[in-house]
Amino acid sequence: MADKKRLVIVSGSFPKISCGVSGHVELVARLTAERGDYDVHVLTSDDPLVDETIAQGYEVHKRIKCWSMGRALSIVKQILALEPDIVHLQNQTIKYYGWGGLTMSLVAPLLKLRARGVRLVVMQHDVAIGREWLRWRYWPLFVSADAIFVSNSRDEQAIAAQGIGRKKIYRCPVSSHFSMEPSDAAGRAAARGELGIAEDEKCWAYFGYVHPGRNIDVLVRATAALADRGVKVRGVIMGGAFAGMQRYYDDCKALAERLGVGDCLTWTGYADERQIAMGLAAADVFVSLPERGADMRNTSILTAMLAGVPIVTMENRRYYVDKDLRQYGCRCVAGATVAQVAKALAEVWDLPRDEQMLARRAKFLERGRIWNLHIDEHYRAYRGEGPSAPMRFEG
Repeated sequence: MADKKRLVIVSGSFPKISCGVSGHVELVARLTAERGDYDVHVLTSDDPLVDETIAQGYEVHKRIKCWSMGRALSIVKQILALEPDIVHLQNQTIKYYGWGGLTMSLVAPLLKLRARGVRLVVMQHDVAIGREWLRWRYWPLFVSADAIFVSNSRDEQAIAAQGIGRKKIYRCPVSSHFSMEPSDAAGRAAARGELGIAEDEKCWAYFGYVHPGRNIDVLVRATAALADRGVKVRGVIMGGAFAGMQRYYDDCKALAERLGVGDCLTWTGYADERQIAMGLAAADVFVSLPERGADMRNTSILTAMLAGVPIVTMENRRYYVDKDLRQYGCRCVAGATVAQVAKALAEVWDLPRDEQMLARRAKFLERGRIWNLHIDEHYRAYRGEGPSAPMRFEG
């Protein structure tokens, strides 16, 4: 492959390491390799969980034993040993924890000092939801990079606030990990029948881990408030307790019983794709209330959009606001209070369901299309072309 430029993707995580970035790295490597324009390599952790046998059209190198700050120069040497033309760093991953959160901020400048001719691009995840002073730990990484990938406008705003020019920031849209499509009336009726939800009951659904950062207790209290007003309300919670959060999960179930809405809620525990599809088909509205606000990288929200379901979610201006959520028709509350959430649910239920808009949104966000746009934007950065304008849905 001497006629192709060599692309080395550097990531602490790769399947089957349990990390949200693992699947993303594999997808990017595979889709890029399929296009045939680059000689693609993944440099990742020397971890028995890494399954290099899944690689299709690219090579996986399990070489990095430690991702600590003190190993930054060693990591750079491992990268350069692969003789890259382009280096694509993933930041963060579950492997960069504690002081390891600073590792890439050392790797990037060291790499540019040793190999100025190598083009350095960075995929930055979740910078906006960090505390303001902690966001600055990535400044050396951002300054050293030739291009920075983000998946949403909040991360773009947070990086630009550090004095990084917008021409260096590339918005790469992401899609759900799940294949979903809107259900017709028969599909909705079948799903509601399987879950025991009556035709005249209003149903909200949530899926994802159950932990305090998702304000599930607020959803339980909002359900009780609506029931007290005479609303026939049901809720479907698809997901188990986050690691170390079983007590919170149990407390939320106990709270529902104390408030008299235990029979109104269905708790599926950890759910598979079929269960999620059924719950979304049954729902009149999907609800997700991330304490630090939502954006267009939240898998659960993207999945609900693909399923053609109205959405209630939350903004938190302390961590920037993704205005795209409103563009895509989401009803956004300013805080996770019982009154605001109950009011938002009631208002969405009272409005006629705009099936045409929901179907257009689902089609616009079709997974194959979005991931191809994601790789297109990577190519622009790899080639030194400027970022394209963010895509816009006219709801």
